[in-house]
Parts: sequence; structure tokens; C-alpha cells
Amino acid sequence: MLADFILQHKTFALKAQFATWQDAVKKSVDLLIGCGCAAPSYYEAILQSVRDFGPYFVIAPGIAMPHARPESGALKLGYSLVCLHEPIAFGHKTNDPVDILLCITAPDKQSLNEKAIIEVMTLFDNDDALQALRKAETEADLEKILKTAEAHT
Repeated sequence: MLADFILQHKTFALKAQFATWQDAVKKSVDLLIGCGCAAPSYYEAILQSVRDFGPYFVIAPGIAMPHARPESGALKLGYSLVCLHEPIAFGHKTNDPVDILLCITAPDKQSLNEKAIIEVMTLFDNDDALQALRKAETEADLEKILKTAEAHT
């Protein structure tokens, strides 16, 4: 489950500050590299995809879901959550600026489609949880938010 993974592996950063969207994405990927879910090439693959397709992973107002193809360095299913202190522009026409990044790694399309996307959309469909994430300051805050959101699925 998304909440358990993020909390157990400590793949989160709250009230984080970055100068650029690239730095914010790098942090989200570095958290997954640290727990063995991504290879360093995963970050470069995301950047290349943005060069090719634009900020495709800015999926809703204020929300980015950085990810790349499974063969681009995704080693196993994982999630990282980065909540920004100040929103950053990613260059998306309608959904900028972004203040919540949820990075996903999935080693194959089946796990991406059957597990990861469903869990992410469950969280992102919960407006109360999103607003609470924007205010979260501690791991205890994060745990309460994620567990509450998960219980409402």
C-alpha cells in the first residue's frame, strides 16, 4: 500500500524547498534510489521525457506524478512523496504551479496499472487529504493523513 511504503521506507520530504522543478523531481527520485526502487538513470529518463513531451506528469492543479517507463530504471514498485513549502512552475499551461509530487516506480506496466495508479488516484481524489498534505510538517502528520485517506477507500 502507498501509505505503508512511504512511511516504512521514509520516502518523503515535507515543506521542502527547491529552486527548480528539476531539483524537486530529483529529490523525489533520489528517495526511491535510496530504497532500491530506482536506478540513477530513472531521473534522466524523466527529464528526457519532459524534453520530448513537455510536463506530461503534471496531472492536476498543483499535483505532479513524475515517472518514466519501467525499462528506464524502475527496479521495483515504489512511491515517494515530496510536499513543497512554496509551489514551483513546471511549465504546464493549466496545472501550474505544483506543490505536491508523488513519484512512482513500477518494474512493469501490469504493476503500474493494477496497483500504483489505483492507489495514487485514490489519494488524489481526496481533496481533504491533499489540503492536509499541503500543511503537513511532521512524519506524524503525514502518517495520520495517509492512513485516514487510505481508510476512506
